Amino acid sequence: MSLVMFTSRAAGPFIMFRETADQIFKIIGRPLTEQGAFASDELPEILRKLEDAKVRDKALAAEAERRREDELRRSTYAEELDGKEEREREEEMRRERIHLYQRVVPLEEMIKRAIRHDEAVVWGKP
Repeated sequence: MSLVMFTSRAAGPFIMFRETADQIFKIIGRPLTEQGAFASDELPEILRKLEDAKVRDKALAAEAERRREDELRRSTYAEELDGKEEREREEEMRRERIHLYQRVVPLEEMIKRAIRHDEAVVWGKP
């Protein structure tokens, strides 16, 4: 897995997996290049797109949780016992999963600081 480092004069650097950066760049409608920068005047629009994506991703996660709970409510006691081990595995995987809305937080915070200080956000290889 390759990595992408984001830096700005307004915030400390951070690194994320390229796969996550690819998702984020698709959200903002730009190709992920080996290196580049978001100019300070582009940042408010990028931030809006990230915040919109976070809202959508949180809603999808909440809907998936509601469906899972509905299935449990409709199951019989015997069905519940039969599926207990599988549900425990699924629950463990669900707890360990990091959603997109969580993954965008470092970039979102960097962008907010960069906007306040009128600085660019730069990315490249670590």
